[in-house]
Amino acid sequence: TKGEPMLYVTLQKALYGCLRSALLFYLKLVADLEGEGFRLNPYNPCVANKMVDGAQMTLTFHVDDIKISHVNPAEVIRHINW
Repeated sequence: TKGEPMLYVTLQKALYGCLRSALLFYLKLVADLEGEGFRLNPYNPCVANKMVDGAQMTLTFHVDDIKISHVNPAEVIRHINW
């Protein structure tokens, strides 16, 4: 706007709701999951799989919602607490 003072700032951390924040969250989540042995699904980058005790564990995520499924509920709880 003409003649009105304007303040610009640079954020030092991600701010919830910003597009860049979503990307930073995704990159950190993927790095953490791969560090735990999960492999991203090549057809859907919001699905990760890992073999746990001979059975597949599937983790799906959208924005900041995450769903974990496995035949053993104790493994799901263990990964939730991770």
